[in-house]
Amino acid sequence: MLPGQVPLDLVGPWQVLHCAQRLSSAIEVRYFGPCDTLDWLGPLRLTGIEALPDSAPGWDLLLVPGQYAAAIEPHGQAVAVDWLRRHANDAATLMSVCSGTLLLAQAGLLAGRRCTTHHGLLEQLMILEPRAKVQRDCIFAEDGPLLTSAGISTGIDTMLYWLTRHGGHRLAVAVAREMVLYLRRSGHEPQLGIWLKGRNHVDARIHRLQDCLAESPAEPWTLAAMASESSMSERHLRRRFQALTGMGLPEYLARVRLHLARSLMQETSLGLTDIAERVGLGDDRQLRRVWQRYGEGAEEGSPAQWRRRNASMSSTVCR
Repeated sequence: MLPGQVPLDLVGPWQVLHCAQRLSSAIEVRYFGPCDTLDWLGPLRLTGIEALPDSAPGWDLLLVPGQYAAAIEPHGQAVAVDWLRRHANDAATLMSVCSGTLLLAQAGLLAGRRCTTHHGLLEQLMILEPRAKVQRDCIFAEDGPLLTSAGISTGIDTMLYWLTRHGGHRLAVAVAREMVLYLRRSGHEPQLGIWLKGRNHVDARIHRLQDCLAESPAEPWTLAAMASESSMSERHLRRRFQALTGMGLPEYLARVRLHLARSLMQETSLGLTDIAERVGLGDDRQLRRVWQRYGEGAEEGSPAQWRRRNASMSSTVCR
């Protein structure tokens, strides 16, 4: 981690990793930067920072929290940018929070990449790196090994997303539960797309509706009921939802139900008919139809075939 100025930019992701450390011995965290102490918030100071290492071989994640010019004196900031230019690509994943993305731009790491930052810094980001594919209406963006987030609490979202990929769904859920968070982007890798594509926006009304769909998938969700939940007219909801998520409401609801069905298939011994009823798909025939239409990658074959294949893989891993 390269520490910076905004408390939650660092503390939010740190808390996710701190919880993960206590639940899994596989997580190890180091803090380093161009100086060993930083003024942080009022009378508080951040100390115990390691010197910038000579290399970063084999690191799973390099996190660059938000920082401002006042946080690190100009020479130190130049040193940090130079270090990033030389070593950032040594890590498997490079993640920035808020204005940390500006350091990545200065280091020449964003050319041709999808990225984002705090809404108040988007113009500055585009000036620093005109070749970057700057995303405006999202809370975080992913492009290959690069994760960039808008700032403050979105650093927590992005870290949970990374933890899901790196440590697995169960670890991420356990961390979110301990932190009393709603794990918005959850699930196993083949199904992450529905949460990333469908939730990567900032419309609170649409988020509220999506929360309700995920929490009560078995409800008979009509367009009228969804419009009422989101406090929009049916026509406006259809248009707004399509614009923000890239899919229509029926497709999104079907994908949510499929995601939840897949989780139940993996984590319980319930029969396919019971699972289909619990997620609002009616019966196993409807589950198979949705599976065939929207399943991707690991969902090849029927639900029963996937379940047997996954159970076999899980047994192998456990041994």
